[in-house]
Amino acid sequence: MEKIPIKDDSEKQLFDALKEACDGIEFSSFEVGVSSESLETKYKIRQKSIDFVKSTFKSKHDSENFESYILVHFDRGFIEVTPTNVLVEGFYNKFSRDIAQTFHYCFKCRGRGCKKCNKTGKLSEESVQELIEKITLPLFESKESKFHGCGREDKDVLMLGKGRLFVIELVEPKKRSIDLKNLEEEINSKNKNKISVRGLKFVEKQRVVEIKNTPFEKIYSAKCLCSEISQKELETLINKKIKIFQRTPVRVEKRRADKKREKTAKILKAKLINEKEFSLEILSSHGLYIKEFISGDEKRTEPSISSMLGKECVCKELDVLEIVI
Repeated sequence: MEKIPIKDDSEKQLFDALKEACDGIEFSSFEVGVSSESLETKYKIRQKSIDFVKSTFKSKHDSENFESYILVHFDRGFIEVTPTNVLVEGFYNKFSRDIAQTFHYCFKCRGRGCKKCNKTGKLSEESVQELIEKITLPLFESKESKFHGCGREDKDVLMLGKGRLFVIELVEPKKRSIDLKNLEEEINSKNKNKISVRGLKFVEKQRVVEIKNTPFEKIYSAKCLCSEISQKELETLINKKIKIFQRTPVRVEKRRADKKREKTAKILKAKLINEKEFSLEILSSHGLYIKEFISGDEKRTEPSISSMLGKECVCKELDVLEIVI
């Protein structure tokens, strides 16, 4: 945040600097810290600052649950005010196969721009995070956001059903009293056929930990390709609960620990589209890589749809139908 100078040691200058530093920032509670070599000065300045901010901004002093932290660097002659982050929880749907969940720099050029990323410097031209940010950052007067999802889907995977649980964390916002229903409507109206959000509400930091650490089953719809297949062969897969041992897939091994994990899946539906294409509806445990469960991923996933059918199969198209919450 901006450093507001204290021009001299007078009480008036302290109060003027406090007012300038806090103006334009919404907060109903605050804490004050003072940096000074003199303990006596530190105590005196802190108490004067608390009294002034309480009366001027009609705000409560709370040393544990504060919305703004006011730091008076008395010996160095300036004041900084840092608003605490605001967290908004909701569900999102994604209707495009060209939108990632979060912003990521291009792995090749690391943001500089290259042929691989079409000079954008990003892995994906758009992301759920950025589409929500475009509306939320100006409203909250926040400089950036952190996006916390209940898992993630690949860029080319649709997120349907009731949506995926997420928390967007607005960093150091100057505004806090935002009407979330209006925010929801604005995000949805400006992102038709791309994303939608619902159920927006303010939450505490602990909610991020809960979302990250809670496993959820998922229902997927997968369109698959095979050399040749029949409906009779597909019906051998239906309603079997399958125990799967899956080693970290080749496509993500550079950014994920190479481990073998035990997962489960159940094929709810299997339908022939034509002699070389079929669709599956799969109920899977948390963290199962579905594309690799279909292909086998060079036998890193066992068993797989390919091994159970005795034919090489690949996932052509994948959608998340529902996250079972």
